[in-house]
Amino acid sequence: MTQRAMKHARLLLVIAVLLKGSFSGHSNSGAATPDLIRPERLAPYGLELAWFNQVQMDPAVGRMTSWLLDRGTLFVVTDTAVIQAFDAETGRSLWATTVGSPDLLTLKPTAGEHLVAVVNGSTIYLLNRHTGVILWKRQTEGAVGAGPAISPTRVFVPLIRGKIESYRFEWATPEMAAATGTQLLGTTTSEQTGTSQPATNNRSAGAQGAQQASQQAESETLPPDATVAARPISKEELRLSTKQRPGLFVMSWGHALVEPRLTYADSSRERVAWPTDQGLLFVAELDVRADLRFQVQYFLQTNGDIVAPPCIRPGDPTLPNDPNRMLFVATTNGFVHALREYDGKVLWRFSTGEPINQSPALVGDDLYFTTQTGGLYRVKATTGELVWFSRGIRQFVAASDQHVYGVDGINQLVVMDVQTGSRQGQFDVTRYPLRYMNSQTDRIYLANEQGLIQCLRESRLTQPIQHVVPVTQAPKQPPKPARAQPQAQPQPTTSAPTPPAGENPFQ
Repeated sequence: MTQRAMKHARLLLVIAVLLKGSFSGHSNSGAATPDLIRPERLAPYGLELAWFNQVQMDPAVGRMTSWLLDRGTLFVVTDTAVIQAFDAETGRSLWATTVGSPDLLTLKPTAGEHLVAVVNGSTIYLLNRHTGVILWKRQTEGAVGAGPAISPTRVFVPLIRGKIESYRFEWATPEMAAATGTQLLGTTTSEQTGTSQPATNNRSAGAQGAQQASQQAESETLPPDATVAARPISKEELRLSTKQRPGLFVMSWGHALVEPRLTYADSSRERVAWPTDQGLLFVAELDVRADLRFQVQYFLQTNGDIVAPPCIRPGDPTLPNDPNRMLFVATTNGFVHALREYDGKVLWRFSTGEPINQSPALVGDDLYFTTQTGGLYRVKATTGELVWFSRGIRQFVAASDQHVYGVDGINQLVVMDVQTGSRQGQFDVTRYPLRYMNSQTDRIYLANEQGLIQCLRESRLTQPIQHVVPVTQAPKQPPKPARAQPQAQPQPTTSAPTPPAGENPFQ
């Protein structure tokens, strides 16, 4: 081997060693170590890097724009119309899908138990949550103002002009509907067989009866111990019907520029809340059984703008009018309002004296919110009583059973004592401008616009602490009969509210 060849071989060896050191870590993508938070910076605060990964995109042309944590999965959206799912605990990439056109704006997604909804331009896409396969899409009737909300049967989309559109989706087969705990529209359930059968008219009743008699005769030829069981439907096989039903809509005053929130859902009703730029918070209810009535139940008028979605305290999923189910909404005039969800009664109001432009975060029975100029409040969610205040914090990030984490005005991740709010340390996170406000678990998620995601955790917490259960459909089984029922709760009004001024859009 010549001397030149030996030098070339040594150079390649040095490069290989450097690359091995630079790309080590809990990642499938190989993000460079200089962009990661060093272990020596985390160790003094009992923190460690749980995992890191790179979003599937070209950092030279694409940017990470929004993300969503839902039931253990982190969904990330880029400005190249890619939505990618990660296991929020391990960082493993689950799937990545392109929705719509990269030239159109892709809004923040929302997720249900089996579906993910995202809007690209003015088209709604529903994806299989478990595989990322696009199952359904629908064009809206106007310009979309914010991301959607999803229920077990419908997707809700706010339009800029204040109109909330609602579109029904259905599973492709009765077996899929049964596997997801829903029912096909226009079907009846047979209690004897446990299967869903389509309703028939009298004209086809004779033919159907003959067919059933033939099937019964065939079944009698089977051995006595033979059983016919339906094949279970896996999550990866779930599909939606391509049939599109007419949408329902409701009008509100002002422009709807903030994503709505599902507040309650069961087999007979679904409620959704959304704010407008007129300082109004609306709550509407949809009759699932009739699939016709979708109207405003009540609205709250504030004296400031609402620029962030409301926060929801779920309550008992078996009780539509549970008084413990609450909505929390913050305004730019410095107030946080707490409402009883089913009728809009104001339970308490807290004044900070400074603008609030982020949603409150519910952690257990505590509510955290920050002001625009810097200040983190911890109050009791049920009463609005102040527990403590920490000056300078501009964003709540996460909380464990011992610590609260927030970012201050100079991009320091601040570690605070959960009981007193006193500062215990801080370190710089300027290079990670995307910080997820995590009210579901104790994990800390940081990212840069180039799509490098890092998850931090307390070293002692190998399993995440679960704080809040997302709003979902009520269980199918009725609650157990118990003590005598208290006096009936007042039902939400079904009449349209009186507008503050001008023409009534509900007429």
